[in-house]
Amino acid sequence: MSGGMELKNEVLASSTCALCGACLDWCPYIANIEDHLVLRFDCNIQNGRCYSVCPRTFTDWEAISEKYLSAIPRDLAIGPYLKAYKVKAAKGINGQQDGGTVSYLVKTILEDKLAETVLLTGADDYITPQPFLSSEVDDIQKTAGSRFLASPGMRKIIEAQSNNVQKLAIVGRPCQIQALRKLDYNRPPQKPEMEVLSIGLFCMWSLGWAFRDYIQKEFPGEEILRLAIPRHGFEVTTDKGVHELPIDTVKKFSKAGCNYCLDMTSELADISVGAFEPQEGWNTVIIRTLKGQQLFHQAVARGYLVSEKYPEDELNRLKSASLGKKTRNLNHIQTAFDKGVKPFIDLNSAYYVQLKELAEGMVK
Repeated sequence: MSGGMELKNEVLASSTCALCGACLDWCPYIANIEDHLVLRFDCNIQNGRCYSVCPRTFTDWEAISEKYLSAIPRDLAIGPYLKAYKVKAAKGINGQQDGGTVSYLVKTILEDKLAETVLLTGADDYITPQPFLSSEVDDIQKTAGSRFLASPGMRKIIEAQSNNVQKLAIVGRPCQIQALRKLDYNRPPQKPEMEVLSIGLFCMWSLGWAFRDYIQKEFPGEEILRLAIPRHGFEVTTDKGVHELPIDTVKKFSKAGCNYCLDMTSELADISVGAFEPQEGWNTVIIRTLKGQQLFHQAVARGYLVSEKYPEDELNRLKSASLGKKTRNLNHIQTAFDKGVKPFIDLNSAYYVQLKELAEGMVK
């Protein structure tokens, strides 16, 4: 197993870092300057936890999926899942994104004591992400709405461990759920297991923090209240009104590391949540594990969520979008490997061969 210097050379220097935050706060060597990670001193420690948890160091994701989602039917496009639903909150929360489903899943977790603490992400200025741990239902309001800027939220895992948290819930992007699974998969035998319940978010890409500076210059003196991506583009809501930005302009600020992600729907989570694009005010919910199923049913039983059968045509569209991300980014990965980036997946495994054939139009 490698350590900090290998992480620097293989991940940070190659711009494949996803800013999941899993490597931060384990030791004083790695730090973040806003959304940039740096190794402040040379580190010669071998078997570094920073390297072992990173989703951009070599990983057998099929083995990890088999361990945590065994016996769950696997779909090539959106990963293992039991069922998909169209969902919204029975009663809205101020500032909610789409259907408000995640807020009520977290509320159910805390009220039914499915976890002691939840790792959440808020923002004092409605845009700059601030990860924090909470056991208070009242804190859910602070997290309403999406944070499109990449957040190194997984750094809070070390704080949870230091606080002797035994049961933790996490709301995170696909790369963060990957790091979460990898953290446990590579856990030393002598280290006690932490029981985790994961809510994964859909994510096509995350934005670098330079986007915050961009919109502050575009709309000087205006207070940012909300960011959203409806079907027609990108919306910035301020105290002066709603502004629209071309999606291509926004995508220029996406993190370089997002080009190497093959997961749009948080395939390793217990339950995944994203927008239901055909209809405003609803979410797509994908149940992946029995724990995720239990959480969902308890939230519905409490009257917090309203669910409907997921439309077959929309499920096909969702799968097509997810496959599109996989095939595009698989090409980016192959190009990076050809240029000397150390491989972090085995492109010769059956799963990736099938994806490559699909990308090349060999599978209809």
